[in-house]
Amino acid sequence: MNYKNLKLEISDAIAKITLLPPENRKFPTLDQQTGKELLAAIEECEQLEKVRVLIITGTGKAFSAGGDIKKFKESIESGKAGEFMDELTRDLYQIAYKLKTLRIPVIAAVNGFAVGAGMNLALSCDLIIASENAKFAESFINLALIPGFAGTYYLPKLLPWPKVAEICFFGEMISAAEMEKLGLVNKVVPLEDLEKVASEYAKKLANQPTLAIGRMKKLFLEGFNKDFQTAIEDERIIQIKSAETEDYKEGVFALNEKRKPLFKGK
Repeated sequence: MNYKNLKLEISDAIAKITLLPPENRKFPTLDQQTGKELLAAIEECEQLEKVRVLIITGTGKAFSAGGDIKKFKESIESGKAGEFMDELTRDLYQIAYKLKTLRIPVIAAVNGFAVGAGMNLALSCDLIIASENAKFAESFINLALIPGFAGTYYLPKLLPWPKVAEICFFGEMISAAEMEKLGLVNKVVPLEDLEKVASEYAKKLANQPTLAIGRMKKLFLEGFNKDFQTAIEDERIIQIKSAETEDYKEGVFALNEKRKPLFKGK
């Protein structure tokens, strides 16, 4: 696929998606075209066996400014607001699901503003590295919308209810430092160090047994909605399968031989 609203780069085992501003826009947004391209780029990374880590970042002052407000206005004026929202969210919600179930770890390198669906795109990733310039907001309330892009699913599971209510009812900006205190960001770094630190995380993850990480992600997500007995039985079954992998054999042999394991994600 030819991408216009993003750039996909693959170097060795690491893929990087950089969101770009659509034509005539200042910041990266999550409009229909970007949604289609982002979903296609993620699926491309998933299909390439050599890719073992994915980084998603933005451009300039924004990671993602969320929805395209001008297009929201146009849909209202044309009397097709519901139809527009239906079409817009189809790919976006597939992205939210795809990132949480992707076989490889995903890092959000948040360079600037991550608002609305942009904040929840970051939360859909497994790890978040944010620059000191980054600001987050569940700004949906300002449009009388609910937190989209799986926001109503993630936030109550990540934070106490009163904090979720505060963040979502007011929709105010949250600094990167505050997000780190809340446990929603792994690390805050100077903007000039963001790419370097994200790359360091990615390289370290690329050397991890990524098949095991993919299985963890699946169990973590499914465990939200299972009773304890079902969850631990499913965990036991996956553990048996994990003991049959090449990486398990390599890890055991390396530990016995007192050397660093060379995992292949298989």
